[in-house]
Amino acid sequence: MVYYCSELNCTFNLLRQRSLPIITLPQSCNRSSSGATRARSKDASRRAPARPYARTPAAREPRRALSIDARPYSPQAAPGTEGAGYSGERPGGAHNDHLTLHQAQLGERLYPKVHSLHPTFAGKITGMLLELTPAQLLVLLASEDALRQKVREAMDLIVMHPSEAILEIHHPLPDLDVFSLSERGAGGSGAGPSTAAAPAPPLPADDSAPLFYSPGKRGYYSPRQGRATAERINAFRNVGRIIGLCLLQNELCPMFLNRHVLKYMLGRPVRFHDLAFFDPVVYESLRQLVVDAETGDSHALFAALDLNFSLEMCEEEGGGCVELAGGGRELEVTALNVYDYVRKYAQHRMLLSQEKALEAMRVGVLDVLPESALEGLTAEDLRLLLNGVGDINVAALVSYTSFNDESGEPPERLARFKRWLWAIVDKMTHLERQDLVYFWTGSPALPASEEGFQPMPSVTIRPADDAHLPTANTCISRLYIPLYSSRHVLKHKLLLAIKTKNFGFV
Repeated sequence: MVYYCSELNCTFNLLRQRSLPIITLPQSCNRSSSGATRARSKDASRRAPARPYARTPAAREPRRALSIDARPYSPQAAPGTEGAGYSGERPGGAHNDHLTLHQAQLGERLYPKVHSLHPTFAGKITGMLLELTPAQLLVLLASEDALRQKVREAMDLIVMHPSEAILEIHHPLPDLDVFSLSERGAGGSGAGPSTAAAPAPPLPADDSAPLFYSPGKRGYYSPRQGRATAERINAFRNVGRIIGLCLLQNELCPMFLNRHVLKYMLGRPVRFHDLAFFDPVVYESLRQLVVDAETGDSHALFAALDLNFSLEMCEEEGGGCVELAGGGRELEVTALNVYDYVRKYAQHRMLLSQEKALEAMRVGVLDVLPESALEGLTAEDLRLLLNGVGDINVAALVSYTSFNDESGEPPERLARFKRWLWAIVDKMTHLERQDLVYFWTGSPALPASEEGFQPMPSVTIRPADDAHLPTANTCISRLYIPLYSSRHVLKHKLLLAIKTKNFGFV
């Protein structure tokens, strides 16, 4: 099987680091094995001797304490802005060079939560938290109460050590409202920090909220079930019908869905490893828990974590605290039940919290296509059919493209112009090529095969004119370019046209 999505390279690196037992999540459709078989597999995996690791149990620190000497974390973007979120790169740039990639990704998830609790020292507190073990950080991501407690501990340390080094943070003054001069979140009365108003109660879930959200990697979406009213569930069924029509008519779908969504629509079992594509940061922390369970000091480690079978859900996944098992708040996670914990965690976040929306999307697809049409497809095959090839292959684009001449110039000049065009396209960045194909065809990706172009892309060379920009007719995948006087002019005009992103009838 060939994995072609370049944006998932970091996820596959996580999967290659350790070989873990396959944990299959229960699913309502197309179960591939019986419950007894899965039970025997789980018992066999637990009876198997622990595999040796290079890291010895004695070298593992079961629990780390907060340190006042920790370097502050530098956020990539302010909380709530478009730049915030997992991007696959090291957040904060050079300011976070002391962090590993996984720590930087955890920091990007923790910083907005810490900022909402204590905006003034959010960077410093986040830096202190990132020195904890991955398992301890998992507890903070899963439990708001545990996070508040750690933030209070960090603030106590800061108050006890009021040195200049601590006060050198990105925002040395409180985040003040320009008009009321009161700290944001403290109300508009202008009173001091000690009289800050209590936070407003959360608003009830609104079924007019967006149908999809991006839980991990930006640009990859999962359904947001909301209150699951009949109208909202019907909207998800209509989304499934649109996906079915795209497959039926060999058209590309502009929305990229998470891997477990594709597998659910295909009726394939969703596994624990699919969490790596859904939320790679949490997956790595859970993977570390499984590895820790096989070390000699696992009992002391899990006792120190104080982790239980409950989960704090984000607003997009329903909100509130959910028990993963009966009496989950009182049921501690240990080395003996950690496999059950990570299975239930992944099952609830990927399947149970959005099951009605997922089922409606699957039914919508089957309204258009027979179930037999999806047999034999993998999630990667379905993504390729729906979204095309994300990495624009210039050689493939050249082979698909034909030229029409309206300039009346000699063949030699036309041949030189074509060489200029493909040389410019070849040196474009990945995003610039996507912008070009989107400007040209209305889709940011190439189809999986030549048959996917209906009609095939073409370029019409118009009479010489350095004053006008290129135009396009996306309905017939045709690009109109004047015969510019130089390669420099061609490059400038082409990049200017695709970056303006202004569309209309011409």
